Amino acid sequence: MITMITAALLAGGTLDAQSTFPDTLGLGESRYATMRMLFEKTIFKVDVLTLEVRFGPETAARLQALAEGRRRTSALADSIAAVALEADDAFIRLHFERNVSLDQFLNGVRGNTRAARDAGIITPEQYDDLTASLPMWYDFLAERGIKDGDEMLYRIRGDSLYTMYRTVEGDVPLNQVDVGDFRRRSVLGGYFAPRSEFRAKLIESLFRG
Repeated sequence: MITMITAALLAGGTLDAQSTFPDTLGLGESRYATMRMLFEKTIFKVDVLTLEVRFGPETAARLQALAEGRRRTSALADSIAAVALEADDAFIRLHFERNVSLDQFLNGVRGNTRAARDAGIITPEQYDDLTASLPMWYDFLAERGIKDGDEMLYRIRGDSLYTMYRTVEGDVPLNQVDVGDFRRRSVLGGYFAPRSEFRAKLIESLFRG
């Protein structure tokens, strides 16, 4: 089963084709401002997606203070994840490296959402609302599915979460903004909750530079 990032299209959100996806100006530029990884399907080592998370200068400075000159340990990884979860200035890009069906995608979203719920990052009620709404929010993928080269982009600014889905053909079937700390925590929790399949490789990339 492919584990994907927790959805940004949360229960109660509304599509807004006119919303503007913010630029990435002002994000940190040091090596500690970016985490990057390739996610592979476990058994066959098939490339599924490339994931990049970029942070603002304040979060980047905190990550540098934690990681610079140190070796990765379990306790240090927990501290780094805690800082990342608090970020209120971040940009996330998922670039899909292969075709993925809607069912695979939704199953993965549910898995990461459970990880965020189990870690107390979102409440059980928020988890239930989100997972019940997923088929409606992603109905534009029902027939097409996700194609190799599609991208999902997130921009976090304060309590605002901007979400864009951009197809390999250049279409934008999703361009939305949601407001509320729940939105921000749901996305970041999908990456940095203890049981997220993204967390270890993202944190490891901080030490590799």
